[in-house]
Amino acid sequence: MVIVYAIAAWVGAALLCYLLLRKATYNILDPLLITHFFIPFIAAELVVLCLAGSVPWDKFPLFWVSLLAYLVGARLASGFFGRETLRQSMIDTLARIRRSEVFAVLLMTVCTTLVLAALAIQYGGAEGDARQGFARVFRPLVVLQNGLFLLSLVLLLSRRLTGPQVAIWMVLLVGPSIAFSGKSVLIPVLYWFGLRLYLNRQAVTFRVGAGMFGLGFLGVGVMGVLAYRTTSIVALVYLFALRLWASGETYIYAYQWNAMAGVRDAYHVSFIPYMLHPITSLVGIRAYDKPLGAMLFSQVMPEDIVGGPNPIMPVLLDFFFPDNLAMSALVALLIGLLVVGIRTLGIVFGRSRSRYVKLGGIAAAIFCPAMGFLDTSLVLIALLGVLAATALCVAIELLFPSRAAAIGLTAGASPESAASHS
Repeated sequence: MVIVYAIAAWVGAALLCYLLLRKATYNILDPLLITHFFIPFIAAELVVLCLAGSVPWDKFPLFWVSLLAYLVGARLASGFFGRETLRQSMIDTLARIRRSEVFAVLLMTVCTTLVLAALAIQYGGAEGDARQGFARVFRPLVVLQNGLFLLSLVLLLSRRLTGPQVAIWMVLLVGPSIAFSGKSVLIPVLYWFGLRLYLNRQAVTFRVGAGMFGLGFLGVGVMGVLAYRTTSIVALVYLFALRLWASGETYIYAYQWNAMAGVRDAYHVSFIPYMLHPITSLVGIRAYDKPLGAMLFSQVMPEDIVGGPNPIMPVLLDFFFPDNLAMSALVALLIGLLVVGIRTLGIVFGRSRSRYVKLGGIAAAIFCPAMGFLDTSLVLIALLGVLAATALCVAIELLFPSRAAAIGLTAGASPESAASHS
């Protein structure tokens, strides 16, 4: 019966995510849907943990209430989102950016990625908690690289680039990032392919979906070999299955040996400063030294880590609003509304006269809302990265117009004049 309950929870969570996010997404390879693929596994794992007595049953309704409220908020925000509007905005923006300008941004991204890769190799930033510590030390550079990378993924959709050129630039972007990006190293390729299908008005067939699933498995395999020294196919399959099943591992640590209560007594931070920490920490104002997931992990395991599991929304709400289901539902609703609202707001900026503001708005709309339920701080980090990368491109235009012209970052090109330079 345990298996039946787990399957029922998986199916229920999957249906909720698909039905309520469907209007806010462009196809099944949308980052918003791909990241929410892990939520059904969290639901199934939670059922098993509750049946085993490892997690109190009162956490079960909290999960479903917070998930439903978050998805309802997302659905409300998606009322202002239009697939055709996003597609047309992308087509118009890419048409106004010349090939030399695309190469300039891609080159900046590759250089930034190579610098981070060298630092990661030097300081061991590719493995486990060391990667989290590395990202913390070099946070401004990591944030900028992430933003440039997201802008570059959009630019690689330009029709001015040939297939071989796209492949070469993708390898140059993704390859060096293996040193510090973790198990999601090939996920950007999946995102890019989904966007290309979307722009070309092509459906995601079963064969394409299976191929993309294989690509995700390959990404886990690459990191399994490099970070965990995994050498056999069986071990790689086990690692992949373990990562899916361990999507809800935060529950394992949060409710073992009164870990949540212990952390609550020692972790003196309020909700708003905690949520804004990714922003305030860039200017030296730190709300905490370690995120909630790391604190819960350290409370149970004899290790003092910096990273730890993602503090998924129900656990986060239980920490800040214990035994208050109504408040948790309200906060989850607002987070869903604001996070998915980035998609609508990004399209608004996609109508700007500045091509790079348009590009930044499109990148934010596509990529930033993805991790809202699993780790809201990653939404803010992605948004900061896009803003920083956009500001850099705009600054080059405004401050160094002659230099911008030389490297291809000139402003004010019309689609017609851009076409003449293709």
